[in-house]
Amino acid sequence: MSSGESREGQSDPQGEQVIEEFLGEQPRADHWRSLKETLAERLRDAVVARDEADPDDLQFLALEKKIRDLREQVRVLAEEEAITRFVEDSVRATLTRPRNFQLGDEFDLDDEGYG
Repeated sequence: MSSGESREGQSDPQGEQVIEEFLGEQPRADHWRSLKETLAERLRDAVVARDEADPDDLQFLALEKKIRDLREQVRVLAEEEAITRFVEDSVRATLTRPRNFQLGDEFDLDDEGYG
């Protein structure tokens, strides 16, 4: 189920608006994932370049540092994605959860076919 779909697979604009309001300026989980995938691709390229570099070359050390930095950035983006996805899913679950009947709620048994 994508971030903009309800359980029936149809978009729920009201739910998405509530999520947007709840997150404020914070990016959506899909945006975090996109950033993470971009950096993961750069990480793969850096690993290939490092593996092809001469270990005695200064470029090798620079690539090692770049790889460490990219790994950390990918890890942080994965955490941000997971946290934001959890928040989005929690908001959706709250919006779609049936409301419990509480004492004092109006309920006419005759309208429900019980009377």
